[in-house]
Amino acid sequence: MADLGTPTKFNTLWVVGICAAVLIGWDVYASFSPVEGTISAVTLWASRHPIIPFLAGVLAGHLFWPQVKSDA
Repeated sequence: MADLGTPTKFNTLWVVGICAAVLIGWDVYASFSPVEGTISAVTLWASRHPIIPFLAGVLAGHLFWPQVKSDA
C-alpha cells in the first residue's frame, strides 16, 4: 500500500474515489430512467466522434505520465 502521509496523495485518493462513486451512481440512475445517458451510450456516441476519446487520452497521458525530478 502506498504511503498516504502527504496531503496531496490523500486528497488525490479522495478525488478519485468520489469521481468513481459519482460515475457508478450516474450509470445506475441512468439505467433505470428514460435518460439516454449511460456510460455505454456515451461510449457509442464517442465512437462516432473519435476526437473525444483522442482528447481524453491526451489529457490522461499528461496527468499520469511519470514526473522525473531534474537535478537542474
